[in-house]
Amino acid sequence: MRKKIPHCAILVIVFAFQCLHAHARSGHVKPEDDAALTAATHGLCHSRVAMLGESATHGDGHALAFKVSLVERLVDQCGFDSVLFEANHYEFINLNRRLRMGQAVDSIGVLAAVGGLWKFNQEFQTLPPFLLARAQAGKLSLGGIDDQLGQLGQDYANTEMVNELTSLLPQQERQACSAALHKRIYSDYADASPYSGADRAQIESCLSEMHRADAADKTTDHQGKAERQEMLDAAQRWISRDFTSDAESIVNRDRAMFQAFQWLLRQKPRRHKVTIWAATVHIAKQGGPTWGDRTGTNFGSFVHHKYGQRAFSLGFSALTGSYKEIGRHGIQEMPVAPPGSVEVQAMGGSCTDATYVGPTQLRAMGIAPGAFFRHSYQTLSWSTFLDGVVVFREEQPPSYGSEK
Repeated sequence: MRKKIPHCAILVIVFAFQCLHAHARSGHVKPEDDAALTAATHGLCHSRVAMLGESATHGDGHALAFKVSLVERLVDQCGFDSVLFEANHYEFINLNRRLRMGQAVDSIGVLAAVGGLWKFNQEFQTLPPFLLARAQAGKLSLGGIDDQLGQLGQDYANTEMVNELTSLLPQQERQACSAALHKRIYSDYADASPYSGADRAQIESCLSEMHRADAADKTTDHQGKAERQEMLDAAQRWISRDFTSDAESIVNRDRAMFQAFQWLLRQKPRRHKVTIWAATVHIAKQGGPTWGDRTGTNFGSFVHHKYGQRAFSLGFSALTGSYKEIGRHGIQEMPVAPPGSVEVQAMGGSCTDATYVGPTQLRAMGIAPGAFFRHSYQTLSWSTFLDGVVVFREEQPPSYGSEK
């Protein structure tokens, strides 16, 4: 006997066919999804601090392309005058110094400051020239909030800054401190003589001596001295996390990013509107329950405490697809979105490639599974972590290419 197909199953089949047909007409998942992009721009436009997250795997090409377009719209349409990255604080200080002094800066310099998480991705390549043109015109400030040293291709922070800062010291101290910092930045320790508390103490002593020498220097202008003091303070914060537990290090790194953020804003005498580009675990309104010391302390919690409803945290996820996890080879498949998840609710019966979920709709979803921190589902009240989310029908890994 021939089985009768249930009416609901017919509707699902028809809906699936319609969606596939719509995607066939458009060619593929678009790197920009105009309706969701317009809605997200409107949702974030009136914020003072708009924080754009991404999975901690840092390997989502669709989200990357969407964020590039969103940053451009926030700057050009909403008057955001600062764009900060979870990227090298020192490289951006030097880049801004070069801009201030009228020295040549190109997009490669911006890419170097942004660092390897994004600079090799083709989806990112249009953003540096956009940012640089507005920075050179005095309409935009750029910055990095990460104090970690030793990233590939960041020659100023890893080498030139060390030479600049140690040049403040007498010759004998200069050589010893330069060697100590070089070894720590490049982890250049023999197996028989690993990095130790004594090594850290030497570096801390060097940084203190450089602080004193910089304070006594009469040859550098006020802004230059302030920049050197901040670089020394940031290096001290970085070193201070050595030999702490993972949980303590994670929380203190987020606290250090907030300190860098505050310093960058103090350099701007006028009212500011800031976009921050970082992993969602950092920019969420509170830390994830499995992240850091599990007290909810993270960069985003500091920002929301200071700015309240003027801060906005935006997360990203997808219903299906694949991604590339930084530091690992190969492509990973997205987990299946469970029934009732934020992703399933967001896409609903829609055929769109992307949808924006604002604060009211996210609160209405209540406690639900979601994969906004990493590509794994957690059941949370997501409105207590994020102000809004963008959900894609399909995610894909970024397109890797050579740095321009």
